[in-house]
Amino acid sequence: MHFLILGGSGRTGRLVITYALSHNHSVTALIRTPSSLADLASRFPNLTLVPGSPTSSADITTAINATSSPPTAVIITLASLRKSNSPFSASISSPTFMTDANVAVLQAMREARPGIGRVVTLSAFGVGDSRGGLWAPFRWVVYSGGMRVGMEDHAGVERVLRRAEGVQWTLVRAAMLGDDEGFEGGVRVLGEKGEGAGLMEKVGRGRVAAFIVEKCLEGGEWVGRTPVIAD
Repeated sequence: MHFLILGGSGRTGRLVITYALSHNHSVTALIRTPSSLADLASRFPNLTLVPGSPTSSADITTAINATSSPPTAVIITLASLRKSNSPFSASISSPTFMTDANVAVLQAMREARPGIGRVVTLSAFGVGDSRGGLWAPFRWVVYSGGMRVGMEDHAGVERVLRRAEGVQWTLVRAAMLGDDEGFEGGVRVLGEKGEGAGLMEKVGRGRVAAFIVEKCLEGGEWVGRTPVIAD
């Protein structure tokens, strides 16, 4: 399979690229600074780097057309930029950055010839109707502090994808992302709303990457659904 990824320079996005390439797929990464993935490009000849903005449908179209065969699916692992690596720090991105990027992706997918009908977007546990699955004190922290802007942007993404016609979408609602980059071990799927979730669920970034590629794309699972995943 051939994937177009937006957000490939992020900590989770890099792992998605690495997992996909290591499993004999090819990847095109639309990225503002291609040099940030130069190490992966030197290791994997089936990685194509295209400079551009994830909120520009024209740049996304350029990335779609950058290889002889168009992507079979789009993977979006974008996140709001923060003042620090802490998930609780204040956002410095546009409050609709991720929503705007998904709108641009859908436009480019519709205009592509042949069309691209599959997209997997990384969302977060606590967004939309999974909000009630969060432990109440943690839910208060998430929606009253620095994470609120990002969570509301994720909610905007979900609304956009749910309304998209002719698109097979999946929204992967990951628990709080941990720094474990290992791909092995699998994840627990807590339904689509976080049923049975513990107090402070986490999930390793590597296992998120494996779930996106192996389950959602290779396996064709979770189309039109919102799996909540945790370790």
